[in-house]
Amino acid sequence: MIIDTFKTEKELRIKYPKNKHFKLKDVFISYWDNFVKFAEYKNLYIRPVVFRDVKRMMICNSPKLGTSVFKCPSCGNYKFVYHTCKSRFCNSCGIKYSKQRSLSIESKLISSTHRHLVFTISDILWPLFLEKRSRLNLLFDAVSSTLNSWYKSQHKSLNLKPGFVLTIHTFGRDDKWNVHIHCLLSEVALGNVFSKKLDFIPFDMLRKRFQKILLDLLEKDIGKSNFRYVKNFIYSKYDNGFYVRAKKNEFPNSKKAISYILRYCGRPCFASYRIIDIDENDFISFFYQRHEDDLFVIEKIHIFEFIARLIRHIPDPQFKTIRYYGFYASKHHKLYEKCQRLISKEKLPFYSSLNKWRTLLLISFKKDPLVCDVCNTVMEFDYGFT
Repeated sequence: MIIDTFKTEKELRIKYPKNKHFKLKDVFISYWDNFVKFAEYKNLYIRPVVFRDVKRMMICNSPKLGTSVFKCPSCGNYKFVYHTCKSRFCNSCGIKYSKQRSLSIESKLISSTHRHLVFTISDILWPLFLEKRSRLNLLFDAVSSTLNSWYKSQHKSLNLKPGFVLTIHTFGRDDKWNVHIHCLLSEVALGNVFSKKLDFIPFDMLRKRFQKILLDLLEKDIGKSNFRYVKNFIYSKYDNGFYVRAKKNEFPNSKKAISYILRYCGRPCFASYRIIDIDENDFISFFYQRHEDDLFVIEKIHIFEFIARLIRHIPDPQFKTIRYYGFYASKHHKLYEKCQRLISKEKLPFYSSLNKWRTLLLISFKKDPLVCDVCNTVMEFDYGFT
C-alpha cells in the first residue's frame, strides 16, 4: 500500500525523519521464526537455499561461524575476529562480493567503450520464471542468441565476434518480482586479425529478435499447446517487440557501468537505510524511487509480505548471475589476448589485495583492525576454530 510520494529524498526525510536505525539482519532475527510458521500454515513453500542463506545471514560475524584469534607479540593482548557468512543474502558480505566481482569483470573487459543495455520482458511472463527458476537460463540464452545472430548476419565476411557480459536482476525498484537482463556490450568487435568499432545498434532489431527467440525457447520448454495462447497474446500486445534499453553514453566510463549492474548481484535487493519504521502491528514502511516518474514512494506492507518479497530473489545454489559471452568467453581468441584490459594482469594482484577484510576495514573506518589497542603493535594470527 503506497502511503506517500515525494519529489526528493530530502523532502521525504523532513516529513519522516530517521529516528531509529533498522538493520535487515535484525528484522529477520525478530520475525523469521514466526514467518516460517505462517508459511507452514498457508502451505507456502520455502526453498532449502532460503533457509540456508537466511540462517547464515542472521549469525554472520558471530562465534557461531567460527573465530580467528590474533595475539600481540609485544604485550600478549588477544583479539577475537568472528567469521562472516559469505551469503548472497547478507548486506555486509555482499559489499565485499560486489567489489570482488567488479574487479574480476574489469580484469576481463578490454579498454574500450561499452554500451549498457537492458532487456526487459512482459509482466505476463514473470510468473513463469518464478514457478520454475531454471527458466531464468532461457533469458541468458535469448539475449546471447539475439546479439550473436545479429553480428553474424551483418558481418559474415569480417568474421567479427562481439564481447559482452550479462547479469540478471529478478526485481524492480519496488523489490517485487521483475526479471530482466543487464548487458555490457563492447562497441569494439574482434575478428581473427583485426577489430572494428560498431557503435550503431538497431533498436527495432533487438526488440523483435529478442522477443521471438525468448518466446520460442519458452514454447519449447512449456509445450506448444500450453503456451500457444500466451504467445499469440503477447505478439498481438507487443507488436514492436519487448522493450530494450540501449542508451548511448549513459555512463562516463565502463567502470561506472560495471558498478551499476553489479550493485545487487551479491547482496539483497533491499538496503537497510530504506526502512522508515516498523509499527506495533508488524507493518513495515520503506521507500524506493519509482522508475516511471523518479518520485520517492513510501510503501507500507505487513512484515511477512516484506520477507516473502525479499527471499524470492535469493538465487538457487550454483546459479551464475554473471556470465561472459563472445570473445569474453573465448579462452584462445588471439586478438583478445593482445588487447589492453581495464585492469592489466600486472596490476590485478595489487587491486585484489585491496579487497582483503583488513584493508576494507582500514579504508572504511580509517583504523587498522589488527593494531593492538594497548601498545599499537600489529597483532599476529595465533589460531582459529569453528
